[in-house]
Amino acid sequence: MQNLIAANSRRSNKYFLIAFGLVNLLGFTLLMCSVGLLMDLPISVWQFPLGCILTLIVNFYAEKFFIGEKIKGFIKSSTIILALVIGSILFAACFFDISFDGQWYHQQIAIDMKQGYNPAYQTLQVPADEQLTDNANNWCKGAGNPVLNTINPTTPPVNLKYLNMNYFSKGTETIAASIYLLTNRIETGKAVNIILFIASFFLCLALLYKVDKIGTLSKWLLAFILAFNPITINEILSFCVDGFMGSLLLCLLVAFCLLLLEDNRYYLLLLGIVLMITVDVKYTALVFAGMYSVGFLIVLLLFENKAPLKKMIITAVIATVVGIFCCGFNPYVTNFVKKHDVFYGLSETRDEIARKTPPLFLGLNRFEKLFLSLSAHQDDPASDTIPNSKLPKIPFTFNKRDIYEGIDSETSRSGFGPMFSGSLCVAIVLFVIGLIYYRKTHAFKLAAATLLIITSTIIIMPDSWWMRFVPQLWLVPVITLVMAEFISFRGERILKSILYLSLIFNSVWSMLVIISALINTARIDYQMQQLKALNQPVYLELCNYRNFKSNRIRLEEAGIPVVPKSSGGHYQYDISQSTSKLGTDKPLPELPMPALLKLSNKVMGK
Repeated sequence: MQNLIAANSRRSNKYFLIAFGLVNLLGFTLLMCSVGLLMDLPISVWQFPLGCILTLIVNFYAEKFFIGEKIKGFIKSSTIILALVIGSILFAACFFDISFDGQWYHQQIAIDMKQGYNPAYQTLQVPADEQLTDNANNWCKGAGNPVLNTINPTTPPVNLKYLNMNYFSKGTETIAASIYLLTNRIETGKAVNIILFIASFFLCLALLYKVDKIGTLSKWLLAFILAFNPITINEILSFCVDGFMGSLLLCLLVAFCLLLLEDNRYYLLLLGIVLMITVDVKYTALVFAGMYSVGFLIVLLLFENKAPLKKMIITAVIATVVGIFCCGFNPYVTNFVKKHDVFYGLSETRDEIARKTPPLFLGLNRFEKLFLSLSAHQDDPASDTIPNSKLPKIPFTFNKRDIYEGIDSETSRSGFGPMFSGSLCVAIVLFVIGLIYYRKTHAFKLAAATLLIITSTIIIMPDSWWMRFVPQLWLVPVITLVMAEFISFRGERILKSILYLSLIFNSVWSMLVIISALINTARIDYQMQQLKALNQPVYLELCNYRNFKSNRIRLEEAGIPVVPKSSGGHYQYDISQSTSKLGTDKPLPELPMPALLKLSNKVMGK
């Protein structure tokens, strides 16, 4: 038994070192970029490599602390970390971002930063061709853009793209820009999502291998379910940041749990790095991080584990200060100085969300909207026309619409998958049983406290019905499942098996988006090959509302010359999953079509 405990402890430490290195790489890169911007130095090719060097230095000392091997273990863990980073960059480069928000402004921020934009001291001006602020005379609504309802805005019209680019957090895009500068391929910036996702998986393994009462198979299944949050997977091949935030909040939760089990300086450093990154992802991430921190500090007091309390408070304060005043100088400091409002732009964003809210949701409170969203089929258009009383589906059922919407990286209703409502029902049953019979156990108390913290972050969100705004909701049934591993009652195996299977089903279901990205990438790449075969410049026509200027980079990276005109050419073509059009003087040639596209066209009846 002692040998097994020792072996599990060694595995836990090894998995932690991998996750620790990946998180540190992102954190150090963000810190180096931010310090450079404050010194009025644009993002350059040196920040990401320097982040790697600092990561390996810290990893050397962490390896000595946890494993005791100075050279051999360090080389092994460092090789794994670098291989995962390089693999993430190469994998990200294989796919085009087909998300709306990713192409609209997230990519554009990284592009502008590569070209010298310093948000600490500069404000991007709205170009003359993007002055339009409404959708009048709009010929393109864009990929997956929800139908607008008739709600009247409460704020003056603004250009939301430049509002986001100038006044919202840019932590993720800053790291992406540093990778982009190094590779000179815009799509490699998406690697930040993949790197953090892998880190969250190994971090969960590190925590679970410290828990001896959970079997080996259950450890791996739970780590898989925790990390494979459908929101994270849906956005992993895009520049969108909600899935990134979901992985960060999971890492933050695990860091607190590790500190509950053991007080050491590397767990504290992990906590600090994760907090520093989290506060710079988006406004809501700052709020969530604050609520997590306060909640778990209270848990430490309640569980009479006061040893790391002072250290955690100091670490959290330092990380938050660095995150806000250094890494988050823009937007937090610049917004306060220029607009006298740290969270400038939230009112306009709320109006935008209101316009995209399903008409039948209007007039409902946040709890009613959340319930209907969780119980509906994925983005079912019928939910805009049928009575709300008929919207909830039978738990554990799905239809063709769920399959179709499963490939959308920005699904709003029922965004955690078709089995999630059923998973919640089973989780509630397990929690009630735990409350009745096991409420005095340490496992139940800790799970209940964690669920209370997470639930509170969901309740405060007025638009939690849009699942990607609250990716942490995925953790509610998973944490209940972890708690169930510590209790025993008649029928527990059946309930736990149902919950395991339904959650795994949802995680696997979310991977449909990767198949979609693969097909759309093949379609875009095929069009690129056709354009290159013309051997002449092409005209890029941008939508007159919410245009994807970032699409120009695709063409330039493919070696296709672009004529600087808004329109032109005798032949017009749409770019797949984009609001942009292409004009050519000659028709695109018919080239041998890849087998994947032939199969896709056959399935779709083209």
